[in-house]
Amino acid sequence: MTAGQKIIIGGTDYDRNLSGIDSSTNAIITIDSVHHEIHEGDHFYIQGYVELDDEDDFYLKLVTPPGLKLAHFIFAINSTGITETFLDEDADGGMAGGSAITPLNSDRNSSNTSVITLTGDVAANVSYTTRLEHDKWGADGFKESIGGGTAREDELILKADTIYCRGIISHSDNNLIQFKASWYEHTDSN
Repeated sequence: MTAGQKIIIGGTDYDRNLSGIDSSTNAIITIDSVHHEIHEGDHFYIQGYVELDDEDDFYLKLVTPPGLKLAHFIFAINSTGITETFLDEDADGGMAGGSAITPLNSDRNSSNTSVITLTGDVAANVSYTTRLEHDKWGADGFKESIGGGTAREDELILKADTIYCRGIISHSDNNLIQFKASWYEHTDSN
């Protein structure tokens, strides 16, 4: 592109210094939608660990509000020993106690807060409508424990006005379990 030429997008003329065009190579610069949500201050996460002994458990209650703002959710869980985990949708009953967990904004300059309510270390849920995921990994034998993990890299768009319960159950002593959940909150245009 030479000086003075225009770029036409959707019938609108732009000069060559258009944002999103590299001035040196004229290459179009783009970012994916998740990266965009981080820049908009609408991407959140929790990350941490628990150490559990054999048959100890940890339950996380996640509540989405009513409305059109939906959470696009991914997660990863790893452990040093045998671990079982599940994610229940429309969880009901139980889930008493626990402590509030405040999700962090991935854009540390943003004052936006998540619409999701999280409570950690609640009692187990009594029932659910749909079990979205159920995994178990690890082994024992010649070593004290052999760990592993599970993850969902494809977005799971959580239902509005719904209670979810994430259960983590250890089947090994001194089991160090790391977890990360991240999501962006987007108002659906449909």
